[in-house]
Amino acid sequence: MKYFLYQLVFDTPVHFGSTEEGGKLEQSDMTYRSDTLFSALCCELAAMNDESGITRLYQAVQKEQFVFSDLFPYKNMASDYAFYLPKPILAVTETEPESEPEPEPSYETVRKQAILRKKQKKLQYIRVSQLEKYIHFLQSGKSKQWDIPYFGQSDLVTRVNCLDNEPMPYYVNQFTFAADAGLYGIVGYEQEEDQEWICQVLQEVGLTGIGGKRSSGYGKFHFLDDPILMDEQEGVYDDDRQLYQLLTEQKAKQYMNISVLLPNKDDIPIVKKGQYKLCKRSGFLSPDGTTAKKKNDVYMIASGSCFPIRIQGEIATLSDATNHPVWRYGKGLYVGLMV
Repeated sequence: MKYFLYQLVFDTPVHFGSTEEGGKLEQSDMTYRSDTLFSALCCELAAMNDESGITRLYQAVQKEQFVFSDLFPYKNMASDYAFYLPKPILAVTETEPESEPEPEPSYETVRKQAILRKKQKKLQYIRVSQLEKYIHFLQSGKSKQWDIPYFGQSDLVTRVNCLDNEPMPYYVNQFTFAADAGLYGIVGYEQEEDQEWICQVLQEVGLTGIGGKRSSGYGKFHFLDDPILMDEQEGVYDDDRQLYQLLTEQKAKQYMNISVLLPNKDDIPIVKKGQYKLCKRSGFLSPDGTTAKKKNDVYMIASGSCFPIRIQGEIATLSDATNHPVWRYGKGLYVGLMV
């Protein structure tokens, strides 16, 4: 399978609803998950009355000819771009020290180490080029101050509902990306024409926007540049070159998924051997274009979870009571970790 990486520059603030927190307008995430991205692609094709395009997308995903990652943050670092992945969900075994045990640390040293451990627990994303070092420090039992760049600002803004007889205020949490930051995604594909086609659809989605409150102008984006066709020899930046090596690693001890995963029944024994986190996925659909109806809730495996082998995952059909099926994307995309 071939891969390409695309970087999104957001022209407006975004509101990515947090279903783990009940999907309240007052709360949102910075990143965007692959199942919601797949739904956005389907909705855009439906808005274009491109039924053949929806069929093409669905069948390609079912046949493993397309696979999507979540959207993760990137940062412009002067002459280079830093790409970030979720912190691995790992409970590694500490390695035995090779030298004589160190003398009893001072109180100040213990205090600083405790502070670093607390910060490490709050860490959400690791730069691709620092991922190996991060795992090494986990195995050593030591703590380190990791780079946490500024990606943007989260704000709670006031809006007014004028649809009722009496205008009523309400609050929306929005995230505004910094000028040198945004989100990137990875798409696995088989055919060159598929890569060109899905890029066109993604660009159309950018005009409509992703996430919630799109009617208020949220979530609009454009591509930073042409997508990066990932290759082992000709990476544009250090991070994307290393990221390609992780994507194509065949002898890893653990495989970390970088998309939300929906395993089938046959995958459960493998899931039990892994280390993972569940996330609640829900939402709404409009069968007649006006009335909102709640989707069936699904608990999926969050990105950052690790397994001894790759789990393919599946697409679930959430509802067939409308004039079209409603799907929940849950295919796996992985990077290999030498734990």
